[in-house]
Amino acid sequence: MEIIMNPNSGHRKPCVAPDQQLASPLFSRLPIELRAMIFTELFGGRRVHLEFMPHPLRADKVGNRRRWRHGICEDTMQTSFASVIARQHNCLTAARRRVLDISMLFTCYRALMDGIPILYHSNVFLVINSGSRRLPVDDIRSLQAKMPKHWPLIQSLEIKWEVAPFDRNQANMVPHLCGRDAYEAFWDALAEMPALSRLRIALLMPSCPQVDPNSQPFELRDLYLGPIQRLRSLRVCEVAMPRSYLSAFGANEWESLMARNTGGQYRISWVNHDSGLVPPGPATAQIFYLPRGH
Repeated sequence: MEIIMNPNSGHRKPCVAPDQQLASPLFSRLPIELRAMIFTELFGGRRVHLEFMPHPLRADKVGNRRRWRHGICEDTMQTSFASVIARQHNCLTAARRRVLDISMLFTCYRALMDGIPILYHSNVFLVINSGSRRLPVDDIRSLQAKMPKHWPLIQSLEIKWEVAPFDRNQANMVPHLCGRDAYEAFWDALAEMPALSRLRIALLMPSCPQVDPNSQPFELRDLYLGPIQRLRSLRVCEVAMPRSYLSAFGANEWESLMARNTGGQYRISWVNHDSGLVPPGPATAQIFYLPRGH
């Protein structure tokens, strides 16, 4: 039996090393491939909501009821991303919320070590940012702070970023108005996820602005899609945008920019987002096409 330090007490605590547990048939008789199938059946292979929302009963030490909660999405892994973003999700309501049962992870250290990668590698984590209450970069940074050890293990992430009509904070949320710095910071945060290999993101922004054909070379499509190139580990990337953005550039031009990213499957899709209800930015807002840092 190996002696392993207990970081909480500072004392030496004898425990079974992760490569033992020979008394358990699960670890002594089943090969790792079968154990992985069992763990995946228990708490993997699902689409999981992550949402910063009020807790129905408890507040934290400073009286804040809002906290990160999770729930299994009613859409399976096989459901297309277009279908996921097209509907309203009620998966986290009290009557419909289902949580991942990860009790198996806490039975022993070996189960924890074998199960954690499956938990974060096999599930798709879905973050919906709608209503412009928080910047998406704040959501990403908050999740990083919430689970600093495990956040870097996530391989598949889906994000629905929808700017609410007539929201007073709209200009600060929209990259081509006053929200470019926050948008760039959002992609910088994603670039710090070393295991992220599959990203699907819906950018449901206001109606596309009129683009001056004589504008500077840094154009709308570069503003929205250029930062994707910072994510070096992506193998699959899908971006959904309102169909009105096709008026600025043709489909081939948008797709050619996605094609710059080699070594993976990249595609852009167009959704019939009701952007006509979203008013233009405030009179003081301007459309920025300057390179980053200017």
